[in-house]
Amino acid sequence: MNGVRSIILRVLLAVGLSFALWSFVSFSENPEETARFEDLTLQLVGLADNLIVVDANGLPTTTFPTIDVTLRTDRRQRSELRPVDIRVVADLSGLGPGDHLVPINVQPTRSNLSFSVPAGGVEPAAISVRLEPVETVTVPINLEIFGSPPFSFERGTPELRYNGEPISMVTISGPQSRVRRVVAVRTVANIAQLRATYIAPLSLTPIDANNQPVEGVQVRPASITVIIPINPVVGLRLVPVSPVVIGSPAPGFAVTGIEVEPPLITLTGSSGPLDAISLLQTEAIDIRDAREPVVRIVPLIIPTGTSPAQGEPDAVQVTITIAPIPLPFQVRLPVEVIFTGLSRDLLASVRPNVVELTFAGTSAQLSALASAPLVVQLDLSTLGPGSYQFAVRPALPSGVSIVGDPPEVTVTIVPVPTPTPTPEPSPEVEPAPTPTPDTG
Repeated sequence: MNGVRSIILRVLLAVGLSFALWSFVSFSENPEETARFEDLTLQLVGLADNLIVVDANGLPTTTFPTIDVTLRTDRRQRSELRPVDIRVVADLSGLGPGDHLVPINVQPTRSNLSFSVPAGGVEPAAISVRLEPVETVTVPINLEIFGSPPFSFERGTPELRYNGEPISMVTISGPQSRVRRVVAVRTVANIAQLRATYIAPLSLTPIDANNQPVEGVQVRPASITVIIPINPVVGLRLVPVSPVVIGSPAPGFAVTGIEVEPPLITLTGSSGPLDAISLLQTEAIDIRDAREPVVRIVPLIIPTGTSPAQGEPDAVQVTITIAPIPLPFQVRLPVEVIFTGLSRDLLASVRPNVVELTFAGTSAQLSALASAPLVVQLDLSTLGPGSYQFAVRPALPSGVSIVGDPPEVTVTIVPVPTPTPTPEPSPEVEPAPTPTPDTG
């Protein structure tokens, strides 16, 4: 029994000494070092869909302090460590309305990277976040009209329209404390000295009970079409052109403006038909799934009993401006660039192999996007030696877009070097022995 115990103690002692020797050698060859990174961008994740981050005034905010981080890692990884390898995160999961002190977490963006954060290594270690419930209400539209038509013209009853349909109420959404201050939305039309029907897209401003603007809320729709008939008492009729637009732009895009050339057409005819006309419509313009401006020359629909005056066209040019809808959240994330398909007799390098892109989308979409490393593969199968530029465009889920122009990387391709043969040394020739004369 004592012999077995002695053997076990010797084995344990040998293992302990081996581990100590291994640790000493590893630490001597690859010791731990610290690295400091300043002004890192903070990412907020886990925000519930029914909550919004606000500042001290209750206004929605996406501006947060930058973070300074000190990390501890081995010398080998320290030499390769860059700011894009580090992600600083404030997790809002499970938080409700109110003020919160949220700790800052530091995470690697590459799976083959390891480090630790020493005590006091994150500055600030936590941030104050105020969350408010998102509330939605409907309020009326107030139209304010300034000015008057000239003599011999009169103003008719105003019309408010959106997508060609009458509208009197709009939706207000945003932080609860801000939304509850809104009592209506206001828009202003100036018809001073107009001789034709006023028709224009006008933006809507949310106002409180004192007729003062309320910031920090969203109005849907953000603009409407206001039509104010201006009718001549006698004479010819100058009529504005109202293009008929059908369909909706692609998801994430919206109509930001409509221009007509010429905007006014003079009609002639008897007083009865002319009095019944407040605007001229065009044939329908389909903007379904459009992502860029639409320009069309479309015929006018001339009412019965009237006709364009001499020299007036029977068609107009309509320009419909379409632009992306601004998204409420943005985040910068690293994207790794790799390549495939390179021929075996070629070598390639990518500079830089990691770039930062700014993405826009909802909080949930950006959280999902940031949960896994982003990688872009470049197909080099058809390329030979040379230097090439590639725009970095990762595949993105629906609803997420890249802010601004994507950066470019440089790919350099060279042939694999051919080894130089080493010449064989020539054999040395031994000299023949010289005969010694016989002295005998």
